[in-house]
Amino acid sequence: MKDNDEVKLIVEKKKYAREGVHKGAQGTICAPRNIYGQWLVDFRKEDGVHALACIPVDEIWKLHGRRPNTRWA
Repeated sequence: MKDNDEVKLIVEKKKYAREGVHKGAQGTICAPRNIYGQWLVDFRKEDGVHALACIPVDEIWKLHGRRPNTRWA
């Protein structure tokens, strides 16, 4: 996986639920590499604009396509 890849959370865990992120949530990898097997993923609310949580996760599935890099725009 790479920075800006779109991913989907494939498990339901308390540590993610505490942050408001549940199984099936879609997010974007926001770091160029993983750390100890976990990726830093930015999850957004359903509107796609407002941030929900940016948390390290290891149970994700890569979706097709990449999100355009708008971080510095």
